[in-house]
Amino acid sequence: MKLTKEAVKSFVGAFVVTFIIGSIVINGEKQTFDDGVTKSAGKFMPLNGDENPLNGNAYALGSDDYMDKAMAFVDAYVDLDKEKVQSMLSEQMQPFADQMDKNESYSWKPWSMIPLKTIGGDGSFVVSMSYDESKQKNGSKYAADYIDVLFFNDEDEGKVSGIWSTFRVNEENSEYGLSEGGKFFGRGESEYAGSPLVFSNRGEIDTLEKMFADYNNMDGEAVAGYFADTWTFRQAVGGTSEMTSEAMKSAFDNLESVSWTPFSMVPLKIKDTDPASGVTVYSNEKRVSMDGSVWEKDLVELFYFDLDGKISGIEQYTRDLE
Repeated sequence: MKLTKEAVKSFVGAFVVTFIIGSIVINGEKQTFDDGVTKSAGKFMPLNGDENPLNGNAYALGSDDYMDKAMAFVDAYVDLDKEKVQSMLSEQMQPFADQMDKNESYSWKPWSMIPLKTIGGDGSFVVSMSYDESKQKNGSKYAADYIDVLFFNDEDEGKVSGIWSTFRVNEENSEYGLSEGGKFFGRGESEYAGSPLVFSNRGEIDTLEKMFADYNNMDGEAVAGYFADTWTFRQAVGGTSEMTSEAMKSAFDNLESVSWTPFSMVPLKIKDTDPASGVTVYSNEKRVSMDGSVWEKDLVELFYFDLDGKISGIEQYTRDLE
């Protein structure tokens, strides 16, 4: 749901100053109170540009009524009063309340709230800066510094019509949700030794799911397309073999049927390195040969993906079924 506090204060300070005291224009003129204090600033620059009639308009402080609405929303969320939270949400925002179901407790502690509005627009929005902690019903704990922007639409009785959030996880008080973790050691000396690992997001999981489907359909031509022209196959028993994608086209020639079922897939890469990645896959595979013999194992495999997104290597460890 949410955003950032102590660790974010310096950033937030700059953000707020820039946000409120930035480009001071409405129709080309500076807007000030009689005492010279700026009463409008910034510039609305929507993604749809000139198609939005408010494009180019400045911002002004909104009414504290909206801050009070935001605080009431926070209090209801902290109380995990789902019915009350839903009563404060617009119709399209109703699914937002469903995330409350997983929590046993929630602490949303705002340390700054700024009500703002776009000149010429309806409603208002409140920028909330806070520190949040939660404990899920399953026992998991999570904490983060948040910046939430709560939008209120006057046409919908001033209900929350949208929530935009950004956050930084508090590592000391969180048991999940970190953006990086673990440690890479390497085989022997490595310039990356000690670096943390991060999730990779280059379509590896989608590629493997499609490859598993084509494999189970015994489509050698399709399976070959997921591999680099030459790739390495390393087994716990049997050593290392240099393979070709061309050879994969005939992989099913002596098989009656196959069934390869994944249990989990984890795509990782070393932080701050090139996009090459590795995916650890836990699975079960069963092969029935033309002669009636059966090979079935639980597998742990590491699939290496090269810069072109092709499988460049597989390390495989097998276990007999219990």
